[in-house]
Amino acid sequence: MSAHLGVCLWLWLGVVLGRGQGQASGRLRLAVLPEDRLQMKWRESDGSGLGYLVQVKPMAGDSEQEVMLTTKSPKATVGGLSPSKGYTLQIFRLTGSGSVLLARRDFVIEDLKSNSVSRSNQRPLGAALGPTPSHVGSPDPEPPVTVAPSQDPPSLAASRFRCLPPTPVDMIFLVDGSWSIGHRHFQQIKVFLASVIEPFEIGPDQVQVGLTQYSGDPQTEWELNAFSTKEEVLGAVQNLHYKGGNTFTGLALTHVLQENLKPTAGPRPEAAKVVILVTDGKSQDDVHTAGRVLKDLNVDVFAVGVKNADEAELRLLASQPLDITVHNVQDFPQLSTLAGLLSRLLCQQVQSRRLRGGPAKPASAAPALDPLSTPTSLVLSQVTSSSVHLSWTPAPRPPLKYLVIWRPSRGGVPREVVVEGPSSSMELHNLTSSTEYLVSVFPVYEAGAAEGLRGLVTTAPLPPPQALTLAAVTPRTVRLTWQPSAGATQYLVRCAPAAPQGEEEGREVRVKLPEVVLGGLEPARDYNLWVQSLRGAEASEARGIRARTPPPTPPRHLTFSDVSHDSARVSWEGTSRPVRLFRVSYVSSEGGHSGQTEAPGNVTSATLGPLSSSTTYTVRVTCLYPGGSSSTMTGHLTTRKVPCPSQLSVTELPGDEVRLEWAAAAASGVLVYQIKWTPLGDGKAREISVPGSLGTAILPVGRLSEYEITILAYYRDGARSDPVSLRYTPLSRSPPSNLALASKSPSSLRVSWTPPSGRVLHYRLTYTLASGSGPEKSVTVPGPTSHVTLPDLMAATKYRVLVSAVYGAGESTAVSATGRTAACPTLHADGSLAGFDLMAAFGLVQEEYASIRGVAMEPSAFGLTRTFTLFKDAQLTRRTSDIHPAALPPEHTVGFLMRLLPDTPREAFALWQMTDEDFRPTLGVLLDASRKSLTYFSHDPRVALQEVTFDLPEVRKIFFGSFHKVHVAVGHSKVQLYVDCQKVAERPIGEPGSPPSTGFVTLGRLAKARGPRSSSATFQLQMLKIMCSDTWAEEDRCCELPGSKEGETCPALPSACPCSWQTPGPPGPQGPPGLPGRNGAPGQQGFPGPRGEPGPPGQTGPEGPGGQQGSPGTQGRAVQGPVGPPGVKGEKGDHGLPGLQGHPGHQGAPGKVGLQGPKGMRGLEGSAGLPGPPGPRGFQGTAGPRGTSGEQGPPGAVGPTGLPGPKGERGEKGEPQSLATIYQLVSQACESAIQTHMLKFDSFLHESTRPPMPILEAPRPPGVSSEIQLPRQGGHGGPRPEDRGEPGALSQVGSPGPQGNQPPGPHGGAGHSPCCPE
Repeated sequence: MSAHLGVCLWLWLGVVLGRGQGQASGRLRLAVLPEDRLQMKWRESDGSGLGYLVQVKPMAGDSEQEVMLTTKSPKATVGGLSPSKGYTLQIFRLTGSGSVLLARRDFVIEDLKSNSVSRSNQRPLGAALGPTPSHVGSPDPEPPVTVAPSQDPPSLAASRFRCLPPTPVDMIFLVDGSWSIGHRHFQQIKVFLASVIEPFEIGPDQVQVGLTQYSGDPQTEWELNAFSTKEEVLGAVQNLHYKGGNTFTGLALTHVLQENLKPTAGPRPEAAKVVILVTDGKSQDDVHTAGRVLKDLNVDVFAVGVKNADEAELRLLASQPLDITVHNVQDFPQLSTLAGLLSRLLCQQVQSRRLRGGPAKPASAAPALDPLSTPTSLVLSQVTSSSVHLSWTPAPRPPLKYLVIWRPSRGGVPREVVVEGPSSSMELHNLTSSTEYLVSVFPVYEAGAAEGLRGLVTTAPLPPPQALTLAAVTPRTVRLTWQPSAGATQYLVRCAPAAPQGEEEGREVRVKLPEVVLGGLEPARDYNLWVQSLRGAEASEARGIRARTPPPTPPRHLTFSDVSHDSARVSWEGTSRPVRLFRVSYVSSEGGHSGQTEAPGNVTSATLGPLSSSTTYTVRVTCLYPGGSSSTMTGHLTTRKVPCPSQLSVTELPGDEVRLEWAAAAASGVLVYQIKWTPLGDGKAREISVPGSLGTAILPVGRLSEYEITILAYYRDGARSDPVSLRYTPLSRSPPSNLALASKSPSSLRVSWTPPSGRVLHYRLTYTLASGSGPEKSVTVPGPTSHVTLPDLMAATKYRVLVSAVYGAGESTAVSATGRTAACPTLHADGSLAGFDLMAAFGLVQEEYASIRGVAMEPSAFGLTRTFTLFKDAQLTRRTSDIHPAALPPEHTVGFLMRLLPDTPREAFALWQMTDEDFRPTLGVLLDASRKSLTYFSHDPRVALQEVTFDLPEVRKIFFGSFHKVHVAVGHSKVQLYVDCQKVAERPIGEPGSPPSTGFVTLGRLAKARGPRSSSATFQLQMLKIMCSDTWAEEDRCCELPGSKEGETCPALPSACPCSWQTPGPPGPQGPPGLPGRNGAPGQQGFPGPRGEPGPPGQTGPEGPGGQQGSPGTQGRAVQGPVGPPGVKGEKGDHGLPGLQGHPGHQGAPGKVGLQGPKGMRGLEGSAGLPGPPGPRGFQGTAGPRGTSGEQGPPGAVGPTGLPGPKGERGEKGEPQSLATIYQLVSQACESAIQTHMLKFDSFLHESTRPPMPILEAPRPPGVSSEIQLPRQGGHGGPRPEDRGEPGALSQVGSPGPQGNQPPGPHGGAGHSPCCPE
């Protein structure tokens, strides 16, 4: 076990050392991300700040790139850097008083990459983890094809086909060289290219071949006119080097237009043009524009996809007819079978073009491109921060169209657009500010793309705000305005004291309009204000201004707010001069109404009232200062008109009455409401008066006419409000509509409807069985609700539901609908899947498996899914009614993820089956290891049982000891089998009968077994579900299997250990107890000393009476007393003198040490103490003789090594993964292995009686079986209950040794998970 753990630990260390590409030094760490983006992280600085400024500056003196961070997150990412250029990185912390340099670093992207690679090469197992042609732990499915420069080209003697096209052909190969291809597969692509080229005659007047390899950026390997013989072309293919990178197919097609088809590259005007694209994935950029331009130029585009290529994208790019030009193979070895066919189709396409008068034209019809075909004078003008205007002088010979391409000069994804030929200008929009762009304009003719124009232009910086103006400054607020900036979507405003005091921090706010009001400022302080224009992640240069808040002034500028008909609030500005009292008085303009109120000197407003409506008042505020002086301010206000009643509504009552309701016109002051209602036809108006404290009235009206109802309010001061009216029309008692029933679960229905017009009190809902045999039940639903769920229904049963609306005046007619409950429960919360999870039904979950006999659990090496091992004594049987409340539907899918073990019997067993009460099988899935076949059987009404057996090669790999996911999809007349989410076969089947609702469901039962206590097969199971649909297999993606995982449709593999190197794991298992030491002689226990008397507490001072604020009193004497309850927060007072320190109490004298007393009785178990040093190992006691029958026998001889198991099936080729993914998989496998060994070690120490679990083993040398083996009979795989010997008799215990003189040891520190190093 130690050797195995050592290998895993070395693997784990290699992964940890190679995970990051960053460099750390002190506070700063750098990491290179894809596309040469630089990620930087640093330790957050101590203290407060406004954010960080990250400055990346080229050493060569180019323009500087800055990033302003307005948050406190200590990290940033910068893109568009040149890999070979040197840069200086500086990071500043921004404070209110300036900036502080935190870190500085000089770097080159390529050096960072090479340093990371050199560290990876120094790992002990780095070579195994690098991007080599073979992967760690899995042999290559096929030997790699090696083409060395010293060897001859691959032999193609078997291809006797020769193509002699009637016209010259320019053939351009566009080869994907991205990381997903891999070195070994790229060799297979080279053999494929040579096989396609070999049948053609190469020469200046025959076929010319050019090749471009692309990934992140395309690279022309050789031009069309580079080679004139076939031997030269095949030699160039042989010497082609793998590039690696991303997949930008659109950029590569644009490269063909710009570079490979330009006149200097060798295309012939009279030659047919053919482009052959070879790729294994989906493009990461747009391919539509360049592909359409190629086809518009009569270029035949062939698209060859391998493995994960996007066929829809291939069909979009290829020329017509698509059945000739689009090809897609499952894997790279299949390219060899496609080469001959593709050569013939290429030849056929060229010849058919000639017969149809295709793109190959005589020299006179398609003249070669000459200098007259090139435009001139590219002018880049009207440059803003987000747009540039392009114009050029058209070529003398107008082209079909222009292709305009632009991208940042420092790297980035290019963008392109097609402009029609007559145009000579265009506008580029959505550009990034302060960025240099490379702009190219290419004319496109029928013969290809001519030489283009190129130019560099740098967009203007995002304009900063201009004309910052302090619109208004008060002692506590500043209103700042500025002119809007072109292109800005919002503005960042920062405010900080010019001279911060203590730990004062600045503030920042984002606004969309060019103005802001900053509040909460201090009077008589200087503040620095900065404003930046923002557009997305772009920020302009900051513009600043300084503002000084004025000191408080004496009260002035009376203002009035909350003015109503009977009250108003008067406010004034505060003053720094102490005010003893404010006296506020008011008098009406006619002198008939006046009043007065007083306010404390520390407030700035008061409420006036009661006032008269629609009246003008003169208000005077007098400030009374200490000492008797005063000052007065005067203002005028006019009260509002009395308000009217509002929110009128009418509710029908039984009979000929309605209830009129309204919102009160005012909180108080209403004397009476006058209500009048008049019929709109013939009839007499009526009116009543209602007290002003009410808000409802009952009106007797008729049901046969409409009424106009009017209400107004009379106030106590004699004022009258304006009348308010509404028109009342009697409502009909309409029933609800659009009644619908939907099944929520096998035992519930959701009932919904559209509410009728009118006020519904509630709905009455009645439901019963549609057959009419059951009782009728009724529920009531509140009026605002329009749906309800009926619970506790019978599964797969049809119900009839009636719903009626109950109004205040009666009940409507009922509407009805019928619906059926579902037969299957939903497995997902969104209801997307319906079926049965048999793992949970049988208790095969982490929380329940321990109580099941013959079942063991172990973690999976890939993800958090648990693996359960069923042994031969596992008898998993459940009642059918406990698992399937209703009958299983005829269309269903049985899905399971399992692995057969060496102990799995050779005879057939039912992985899952349903039986009747006598255990006679009626439905199930059989696995036969001897025949290596899978059988589905079911009950047919016309015969006893019908079986469908699958024994194809794809089925046999289920029996080779690996995990496989299998779907058995059962339809009305056919059964389909899927292995690892790939359809294997389809068989017809008769009409299935309904399985009995009574009986049993069993798992792993031997086919020949009968009765409830029969033996089971041994195998491992991760998933077992029955879905109520025969289409689930088409939707499943087998994300549990790493070999079938697709990055775009499957989530990332979760770690088997949810911890990291930075966090400690849970405590480890307790180690074995050590040998007992000699007991020392017990000492005498002393008497405890007396405890000293505590000092007396101090007296609490009396609480003073509350009152108006007076002059500061003398400081009272401070006496330490008990803490009282918190008081009401008062106004801030002046600082008083510090009080005197109270006298502390006297400490009691320590007691004398007494004599040690006799040993007492054993007390309760206490907490563990500090650890003592380990004592010397004691001698073996001699007091007791060895027992006669307790002696342990010598261990038996090791059994002979078993024969090796059958050779496992060759695994499917996995996706090429990045180093990070490979490291993650290796780390997870090692973590799982370490956890398994720790479980074995813990089980050995505690003599666990549970059956053994399969153990993941380390990768073995070539030629040694890597099957996971369970301990066989006769071997020593671990302690088993049946192998344990008889217990020996107890020997006599030796006499206790002397007790040690050290105290008990402390608790052990937090343990670390085996998968997490310290």
